[in-house]
Amino acid sequence: MPEHSSESHYLLYGLVVGANSPIGGAPSAPPGATPDLVIDFNPFADPSILREGTIAIEQLPRNAAGDPLFTLFRRGDDYLFDFPDGAQFLIGGDAAHVRASWPPPLDASLAATYFINTVMAFILRLRGHEVLHASAALIDGDAIAIIGPSGAGKSTVAACLARRGFPILSEDVTALVEAGEQFFVLPAHSRIRLWPDSATLLYGSAETLPLLAGDDWKRYADVDSCAPLAGQTFALHAIYSLDDRRDSPSAPSVQPLAERDALLDLIANTYHNIRDPRFAPASFERLGRLVERVALRLAVPHKELSTALAFADAIVDDFRHVIAPRLERTEAP
Repeated sequence: MPEHSSESHYLLYGLVVGANSPIGGAPSAPPGATPDLVIDFNPFADPSILREGTIAIEQLPRNAAGDPLFTLFRRGDDYLFDFPDGAQFLIGGDAAHVRASWPPPLDASLAATYFINTVMAFILRLRGHEVLHASAALIDGDAIAIIGPSGAGKSTVAACLARRGFPILSEDVTALVEAGEQFFVLPAHSRIRLWPDSATLLYGSAETLPLLAGDDWKRYADVDSCAPLAGQTFALHAIYSLDDRRDSPSAPSVQPLAERDALLDLIANTYHNIRDPRFAPASFERLGRLVERVALRLAVPHKELSTALAFADAIVDDFRHVIAPRLERTEAP
């Protein structure tokens, strides 16, 4: 049974989410808000029945050994996320109802951790949003996104920006909405997930931050700048692609990114976890418009983690001195 029977309402990625168990890090929705999405934290007595009659349509590898991060199944119009530790999420085809299940000794808080990132990314895709594997922040009121594969340092850069006083909009999952000639970022939750070395660099000791879930998980920092921004949208003006294939020989740097490379980087860092041809054409067309309308830059880190703050500073400096002046010229009458 759920740990809490009363329903609370949260704001996540522009959606009002009703839940019968707390969702850590998610901003509260205004009183009286009507849910767009309802999640029922309520374990199934026999989780194996969920796989009956399903078709596996996606399995994402977690490491070089090929261990799956999760397996995605489909049965009719419904989808099932199946994680290796037994956590499961049954998602209705309307992308408006979710049932979360988990075996002992897992609990609802771990299920909520999966939900606010990986599962929500999928739900947002079902709802027609473009979803980047990215963190997002505000620099002088303008939104930027930081894309890159797992381990490239997106969360570390986001945490550095937060330590510098810049508001964080999202971490790891960034949902976009297209309106007119612009793309807008939808604020998410307040938790930045960090490995111990990054947590130690930025907060003095990893132990000062709470564990995200079990002892072998990342730790997280709560950034209180997210809650006041919930329910708003922010125009996206630049995307910084982290190049984890090479290190800057001297100091962190930001460079131009050719349009073709920009599109390839976007495709590689988009949540394309629906193997359904109905979704692909619209998404690729949308990414093409994103490349045309938003500045894409290549951000090259130094190999030493100790330069992470300087790397974040280089991104801020690039935005203020390269991108912002272009925006001012475009907006001038």
